[in-house]
Amino acid sequence: MSVRTTTALTTDDLLWDTTDMLDALAARDLAQVFRLVQRATRASQTTLGVATGLSQAQVSEITSGARRVSSIDVLTRICTGLSMPRHARMALLLGEREPAPDLAGQQAGKAMRDRCADVTAIYSSRSDFMAEAPPQALFDHATDIRASGLSLNLICQQYGDNRLLKLLAAGTRLRCLFLDPAGEAIRRQEREDDYPDGHLRALTELNIQNLARRIRDRLPANARDNLAIGVYDESIRANVPLIDGRLCVVQHYLPQMRGVDCPTMVIERSAGPSGLYPIFDDMFSSLWERSRQL
Repeated sequence: MSVRTTTALTTDDLLWDTTDMLDALAARDLAQVFRLVQRATRASQTTLGVATGLSQAQVSEITSGARRVSSIDVLTRICTGLSMPRHARMALLLGEREPAPDLAGQQAGKAMRDRCADVTAIYSSRSDFMAEAPPQALFDHATDIRASGLSLNLICQQYGDNRLLKLLAAGTRLRCLFLDPAGEAIRRQEREDDYPDGHLRALTELNIQNLARRIRDRLPANARDNLAIGVYDESIRANVPLIDGRLCVVQHYLPQMRGVDCPTMVIERSAGPSGLYPIFDDMFSSLWERSRQL
């Protein structure tokens, strides 16, 4: 199957709270869903196709009722491409309609979200985040991934080698920035977290070597440049993967606390220049420029 480049469509959250939309989602009536989205956004069938990874012809067949969609994979791509909020995704994927929300409460919630910039979710621990957003949900359809952190276990330990090989061979670009195993910053981190001497260095070196040898060296020659690896020697504050220029996950480090127990923040890039996404985007770019490439 060919891999299509997708660009998520921006939609108003209130669109997904109307009675017509909730009924269509619960019935998995994608024809009505597409029509309601087009009415609200004036998007063409081609635009819907680009957003959801479908061809214009497939969108036309779905909208006309000539094609039914039952594949969870396709339904998930449609959820992502149309920027559905969580309750709308659940209605479509589970085929169940929840009670209509309080629209006044939705408006108040939107005002609160506006004050929270582009932060869309906060989890008290990385394990809570992983339970709701496993690595395959983050990376399987990504075309550009940039990640900086310590050992980058989210990619190197929790995302399968075969999935990563397939992703990179299909054209996805991956840039990984590790805390330098030979540097002083990782030694300070070991002391701060009360790890045995050499513990974090060994784990990080193992992840780097696995990426270089088990992944990059096994890629076709024309795809090896899709994986770039760098190291830096500066105090670490967070693991930060950035995905497709729109999604940022910030996994904080706190003194005397295991990484898995630390808070995680999810940021979805807003349309304007404000918000936190540009800050972490610039942070990665600056760190990459100062890093040593392997």
